[in-house]
Amino acid sequence: MTWKTKQPIYRYVILFCVAAGWLLIWPAGVIKDEKISRTAADYSMNTGPVGEVAAIQEFIPQYDEIKSVGVDIGKLDGQANQGTLYLHFFDEGLQEFASYPQKISEMKDGELTDIVVNLKLKAGARYYVSVQCEDFGDMPPVLHYRSLSGNGPLENQHFYYGPVVIEDASANIRYIYKIPLTIPQILFYDSLILLIGVVVADLIKHRHMGREENEQFDEAGGENRK
Repeated sequence: MTWKTKQPIYRYVILFCVAAGWLLIWPAGVIKDEKISRTAADYSMNTGPVGEVAAIQEFIPQYDEIKSVGVDIGKLDGQANQGTLYLHFFDEGLQEFASYPQKISEMKDGELTDIVVNLKLKAGARYYVSVQCEDFGDMPPVLHYRSLSGNGPLENQHFYYGPVVIEDASANIRYIYKIPLTIPQILFYDSLILLIGVVVADLIKHRHMGREENEQFDEAGGENRK
């Protein structure tokens, strides 16, 4: 079978793959961009230990999907490095709907540690995230917070340590969102998929043409030998 008879099959397969790739980009939205929101302050204060008592941040997400939440704990010169930290999420009615564990020994001391949540929320709705540790040994870590005024992030509202509101406070939290691609980004990925399709088609074409030339050369050589 020659390349001419095979060409339509490969062409249709490649066109199908290109079209499927475009649909996965939009409207399926398999690939998404990221948006980071965090405080602008460069200083911090400490809550009490987040063991028996939880630190709770009220927040209103800007987008519908959060990829990860970064939290900043203090390990008290290495004394608080055992156990598990949990992020507990509550809706506006204080009903818990999600919980995510993170080993304290794997967290950074005095820096943000991103905990993957891949959580679907409703932008503009009110939620609460509780930070509390279990199995922490003699000493649980503390949570770092900063002044809310003028520093944000925009999501954060009231900040609690146990039942008590800490005035003008915002947990040092980083929200990383998954957001839909913009039109220029969609066009970029669509163009990239099309380019890959053209390159693959060209490679297949030249491979078959080279194979046909080799076959013709072998046939010619055989006839000359006769």
